[in-house]
Amino acid sequence: MMNGPACECGEELRQTQASSENMPQKKLRKKKKITAGRIATYAMLILIAAVMLFPLYYLVNISLKSYDEFLTNPTGLVRDVQFSNYSQVFWEMNVISRFFTTVVLVAITCVLSLVLALFAAFPLSRNYFKSSGKVMLFILASMFFPGSLVANVIILKDFLGIYGTPAALVVIWVSGGIPMNVFMLIGFVKSLPRELDEASFIDGCGYFRYVITTAVPLMKPIIATLIMIKAISSWNDFLGPFIYMNDPMYKTLSTGLYTYMSQFGAAWNKFAAAIFVVALPMIVIYIFFQRYIIEGLASGAIKG
Repeated sequence: MMNGPACECGEELRQTQASSENMPQKKLRKKKKITAGRIATYAMLILIAAVMLFPLYYLVNISLKSYDEFLTNPTGLVRDVQFSNYSQVFWEMNVISRFFTTVVLVAITCVLSLVLALFAAFPLSRNYFKSSGKVMLFILASMFFPGSLVANVIILKDFLGIYGTPAALVVIWVSGGIPMNVFMLIGFVKSLPRELDEASFIDGCGYFRYVITTAVPLMKPIIATLIMIKAISSWNDFLGPFIYMNDPMYKTLSTGLYTYMSQFGAAWNKFAAAIFVVALPMIVIYIFFQRYIIEGLASGAIKG
């Protein structure tokens, strides 16, 4: 049996442990002090957000008004909400058909531009041939030259014979997105260890199989970023579909909006509803995927 002082020490130790377990844990992170600089930063961010969101609020506010209310009170808050404006726009602008056309063209463009850029970025970043540095410089320089409208029309009409068709628009969109995609992918591919390439080739994995099954899963952030950037830019493009795809059977939402404006331009409430319908898909996609866009851009810039 233990003596008295030892028992007392053990009892005190157990009480100390029990009390320490019952005590609330202290926060590891210290509270940030509220300073004048921090207040000014948040105030500036709130101001910028308000400036950016005000046009969207104004657009939605107008789209929910009747035509008479818009004439009498164009800037005030809507009083009598008119959701019928959106239903009328859907049928008058043929939104469903043009939405399907736009989605198909954008999807084909994103897939082709990503695949071509992916298989171009690997040999360039790994220096598989001697002139890879010159090719990279040429691709980088091509990003700073504007596209030639006359040359594009001649190539599509006289050489390819696809001018005015959806294929012509896809060619323009894909060729315009490849330089940026290659530039971003090269910076990311350089971060992948060469030992991974060698191990895959030793195991009998071919080049295309290695890129698709091994490299692509490691490049999800930058791939998601490139897809989103290309999808948003193609979705919002107006001059491309207007110039290179003049077939009335195939109209994107942007060209459909232009046609709708010429027909119902005086009805600003319905025109505002049409603008919001065209912009809504990209707004929703950007809200849900903005984290991947920022992550991919940051990782590509840092790793490159």
